[in-house]
Amino acid sequence: METPKIGLIGLTAELYQTKAPDLVNDLAKFSNELNKVMGKSAKVIHIPLVYTRAQMEDACVKLKKEKVEGIILVFLSYSPSLIIAPVLKKYQDIPILLWNTQKLYVIDQKFKAYDTSLNHGMHGIQDTANVLLRENIKFSLITGHYQDKSVLEKIDKWCKAASLVNLLKKARIARIGGRFKDMGDFAVGDEKITEILGPEILDVSVDKIAEESLKIKRSEIERVMESDRRDFKIGKSLDKKTHLISARLELGFRRIIQGEKLEGLGINFMGFKGEEGCESIPFSAISKFMAEGMGYGGEGDVLCATSVLIMQRLCGIGGFVEMFTTDYKNNRILFEHMGESNLKMTKNKKEVMLVKKDLDLIKKGLSTAMFLFPLKPGKVTLFNIAPSENGFKFIVSRGEILNKLLFKDINAPHFLFKVNGKVEDFLTEYSKLGGTHHSAMAYGDKTEEIKFLSKIMNIPVFEIDLIKKIF
Repeated sequence: METPKIGLIGLTAELYQTKAPDLVNDLAKFSNELNKVMGKSAKVIHIPLVYTRAQMEDACVKLKKEKVEGIILVFLSYSPSLIIAPVLKKYQDIPILLWNTQKLYVIDQKFKAYDTSLNHGMHGIQDTANVLLRENIKFSLITGHYQDKSVLEKIDKWCKAASLVNLLKKARIARIGGRFKDMGDFAVGDEKITEILGPEILDVSVDKIAEESLKIKRSEIERVMESDRRDFKIGKSLDKKTHLISARLELGFRRIIQGEKLEGLGINFMGFKGEEGCESIPFSAISKFMAEGMGYGGEGDVLCATSVLIMQRLCGIGGFVEMFTTDYKNNRILFEHMGESNLKMTKNKKEVMLVKKDLDLIKKGLSTAMFLFPLKPGKVTLFNIAPSENGFKFIVSRGEILNKLLFKDINAPHFLFKVNGKVEDFLTEYSKLGGTHHSAMAYGDKTEEIKFLSKIMNIPVFEIDLIKKIF
């Protein structure tokens, strides 16, 4: 993800400009200090001092022209809300953050009257937040000292979330093979996804994949096969013909991805009939695409492809997952799918094996190349975008991938996930919230990142936390 481009506006009051110019000079120094701090999280377009509505208007015009992905407002001192709110109302397409901070960290015996003048932005925040809420103007709010590492981490996460919203508006996600028949949880209109979440959805025919695949030269295919043999273990089950078809389809898909400038794929395996040029589904390629940062959803699920893309960009890595079987005794869930798993999530790259996968569900005798590997154990976050009566909701939950060997009888990517608390409570809460059967996953606790994104996008977020117990 590229460095976010963020506008930073320092606010004060016109009264101080006319009555206390020395104070304003000191506030300007603090504004410049904040600019330096912000430089670690973003490419900053800095406007040090604004104290009239006209200046606020000019500042927003400039930032809009600079195509910033978010605007951070810092109240260097008190600044009245009505020089700010009426202007922000015109720029609601740009994420807004109120950063409630100040120069002073502690009030001690050295505290002087002038320190109050340098450190009283909080009632400007309160004035402005009140008006923005009444006017239904979206904003985020972070409170904390500008030298506090945890606060700066929040600022960094907000900047990334703001940038991601901009990226989603430009993203293109392709559905290949149509929708899986009668699968309803993610069956929402493409226009709704575009309107609320951002990505443009387009349908690409399997025939188009076949057409591009048949253009690939044998020498290009063999280079992919050689690269696979060099980088991964090759299972005894994988014959040369299956490997060749998968490598050719990988290159055909890459042509489509490049030509259509795609950020994600929703692939329905039932749309593939084993015809010439598209004799298989390149699960090995899909695993590579996710490792390269693509969003992905099985069964033509472009909504899940969007959620995986979000985790890829927000967290640096994201994967497509599906719950399959419950272990009630040990509070675990087996996650599995046909043949797709993000290669970057491997426990050990040396353990990755390229094997043959039979595709008899599609057509008798069909097969493909697929990667098998144990996932890296550790804490993870599950993220689901669930359709709702008013649009969408975000569902976030946490758990742990266990350090377990693969089950020898399962010829598909799989892992064991331990929930926080009782597995039956987790599954009940998840379905009561309307979670769909495809989700995205990332390592670590990414709840805060998702909450910032939900605030910016005005999408409600629901957190399943069985340690605190939800009622």
